[in-house]
Amino acid sequence: MPDGQQTSLPSAPESREAPKYIVPGLQRGLEILRAFRRDRHRIGAPELARELKIPRSTVFRLIQTLEYMGFLEKLANGSEYRLSVGVLSLGFEFIASLEVTDLARPLLEKLRDETGHSVHLAIRDGGDVIFVIKARTESAFASSINIGTRLPAHGTVLGRVILADLSDQELDEVYPQANLPKFSPQTPQNLDDLKALLGQDRKRGYARSASYFETGIASVAAPVRDQSGRVIASVNITFQDGVVAEEDIETNLVGALVKTAGTLSGLLNYHAGTVLPDGEGVS
Repeated sequence: MPDGQQTSLPSAPESREAPKYIVPGLQRGLEILRAFRRDRHRIGAPELARELKIPRSTVFRLIQTLEYMGFLEKLANGSEYRLSVGVLSLGFEFIASLEVTDLARPLLEKLRDETGHSVHLAIRDGGDVIFVIKARTESAFASSINIGTRLPAHGTVLGRVILADLSDQELDEVYPQANLPKFSPQTPQNLDDLKALLGQDRKRGYARSASYFETGIASVAAPVRDQSGRVIASVNITFQDGVVAEEDIETNLVGALVKTAGTLSGLLNYHAGTVLPDGEGVS
């Protein structure tokens, strides 16, 4: 994963009836922000007007407001805009407001020091996972993931251990499409393949990968649960594929990872055997 990975805003929700008291101007302003993506850093006002089906005069006023508020920045060419630091500050404020981040940071740093590998904490947002904590090693092979980076949940082990907690109905809602985007030969091609893989992860209690999302990178991940028994986050250890011995992975890395995830879950008041609302116990 290259340094400087751009963070994109979440995709707009599926089309549905708008609430009675929705504010159209605010909605349109947020739609403008959502138009910027990891692979689309700069956009002009005419392009936004066409795409969002908003009059150019309205787009101009909205852009001026967003620029004034520090969420957009005009480029040197004078005709295009990009996201500004105001968006990033909102993201960091959100991350800082999560209880799990305060509790997890010292545990992840300890896990990094014990294993000598980079460690991350991620949460799910729809079909993506967002990295909210990074404990990076100083070794030559170190994670280049940035806090706020958004990656596809089905294409990463961090995402898989969170998705494994969802019911079939919940998974159907997250992935309504027939085929899933592929990132490597190992990526599940469709929802049935994903469900089969998640079943294995669920039974194992953690997930493993070798060049699953990015060639040369291996990872193990474990779920973090809260007092309800649901998985709210995941922790992983990343290391160079083919370098760490299999016995070391299973005996040392997985053991330390699962212990850390369990400790963090305990701090969030999770107790094994918690009964979920549908009556299904979690162990």
